[in-house]
Amino acid sequence: MAIDVGADASPSVSAAAPPTTSNRRFLGLHIQPRWKLLAAFAGAFTVVFAFLAIWIFQYTTATAMARLETQLEAAAVGGAQTLNAADFNELVTTVPAVPDPGNPTGLGYPDSPLYASIAQDLLNIYTTITDANPYTYFEDPADGRLYFAVSGGYLLDPQIGVPYRVPVDQIVGPATYERMEAGLITTTNEPAYTDDYGSWISTYSPILAEDGQSVGAIGVDYPLTYVASIQADVQKQLYPVLGISYVVLLALVLALSTSLTRPLKRLTAATERISAGEYDLDVQAMVRTGFPYEMHTLAESVSTMAAKVGARERSLTREVQRLKVEIDTVEREKAVQEITASDLASDVTSRDEPRESLGSNRDGM
Repeated sequence: MAIDVGADASPSVSAAAPPTTSNRRFLGLHIQPRWKLLAAFAGAFTVVFAFLAIWIFQYTTATAMARLETQLEAAAVGGAQTLNAADFNELVTTVPAVPDPGNPTGLGYPDSPLYASIAQDLLNIYTTITDANPYTYFEDPADGRLYFAVSGGYLLDPQIGVPYRVPVDQIVGPATYERMEAGLITTTNEPAYTDDYGSWISTYSPILAEDGQSVGAIGVDYPLTYVASIQADVQKQLYPVLGISYVVLLALVLALSTSLTRPLKRLTAATERISAGEYDLDVQAMVRTGFPYEMHTLAESVSTMAAKVGARERSLTREVQRLKVEIDTVEREKAVQEITASDLASDVTSRDEPRESLGSNRDGM
């Protein structure tokens, strides 16, 4: 069975053809090269700048935390060595708890010169490291539990800090309690944590008597608001700098891409004109740019190509004209021969007709 591929098949073929350049532009699919370059560099810059911002932020935070931990450890160790271990041991073994119904813990601060003397030593740490919260604690041999002893905020107005002999496990969580127990033996750092009173980092260091026995420990808490303030300062200074740098780099990329793609666009226009038959264009003059060597080399190649194509087209045109003349000459000669042959045949025919008539007359006689 024959398949009809005539007029009915033409519309489907034309519909399947790819869109032309003008159609792509009409459909919004044509994007100038400089915008493509800008988009590519913008994506790369976004990744790089995001990485830099995250890295700088984390590095600054880690550096601040490490510095703060070192400072707290030095304060705790130095404070433990400064405190009079004998006075501290006498305080926790001879001074009883002081009931205070007005305090949530039910206990208050004792009216003891030993307590005031140790509180003064702790206050020196408070004044040295602003916002630090120094205090002492001990382990009661009677029940093996930890209890708070002296708070540096006792001498402040208003007074701050945990009152005397409040059980530690009523204030802190199990993880902090374990580290405070370890602080009775050796200096122990506690990483950032959060409790009912805020977010902190802490260091605990033992208070050692002359015989090397631990009679208690000193703890220094520091609020993480300091680290948060550093993070806020970093964000305040870092993000504007990165944002401005980002915009400036994109502007430079746009300028460079425009400088690079503009002569390419002109070169494209020149090739279109060459394809239309203008082979004598000064392509080098059309693509002047800040990249003279590369673009001029390309323009020179296009000019050479155009000259060769033009010369070849002119040669082909002359050859076609010569062939056309030859073909016309042959056609004319052929036509003349045909006419001549036709005339000769007619002449011969006209001469033979009288003879045939004479013959017929003779036969009739």
